[in-house]
Amino acid sequence: MINNKWMDDPVLSGISNEKLEILTKIINSSNGMDPKQMLTYFIQESNKASHNGIHFSDAETNAILNVLKADMSPEDIKKIDMIRRMVNMISKKKGRF
Repeated sequence: MINNKWMDDPVLSGISNEKLEILTKIINSSNGMDPKQMLTYFIQESNKASHNGIHFSDAETNAILNVLKADMSPEDIKKIDMIRRMVNMISKKKGRF
């Protein structure tokens, strides 16, 4: 079962309903995925939102990733964190942030 405590995160207190719907979809749909599938799905959904003019802040992205990592093993969390750092480095090199 999905833990909905993420909705109480203060980072998300001012989030638009549109973003909240996307985040809810990501959380609900990623249940049961392995970490690699989960991260791939998260990136795909975030990219779809970006193409529709919806952009998540780093704080919002971190909050949702923390929720996705809640039921993972320490090894899987390390993998997700490493991939996140790599994505951030690549994004900064491209001047996206």
